[in-house]
Amino acid sequence: MSLTDDQIPSMVLKWRAAWQSLDPDRIAAIYHPDATHMSAVVVERMQRADGTLRGVDEIRAYATISAQRLTSFKADVIDVLLEERRAGVEYWRVINGDEAKRTRVMEILEWRGDKISGCRVFHF
Repeated sequence: MSLTDDQIPSMVLKWRAAWQSLDPDRIAAIYHPDATHMSAVVVERMQRADGTLRGVDEIRAYATISAQRLTSFKADVIDVLLEERRAGVEYWRVINGDEAKRTRVMEILEWRGDKISGCRVFHF
């Protein structure tokens, strides 16, 4: 069962809206200039052995490649564990509208002010 928007912290709503837009500039805009983004998908799409993007320009490049490969991205948030400047976000990821192939994902988001400073993505 997914959470309703009124149950989701504002920073998580901002993150979800940006990624669901598939707009690389909108995605890049939510990250701090020296942010990191780590994911197994980064290994594949960006040929990064450690799976880590560093800085907003690398994150924008990754978002651009992702947007070119996808027709849609949806994050149905299941649960959020919230601390002061960090959240663990568990969600069902649905790509290109294919609900039958949805996957469970956990992201740890960290932020400074209103920008994400770090993101670690775990796919199940």
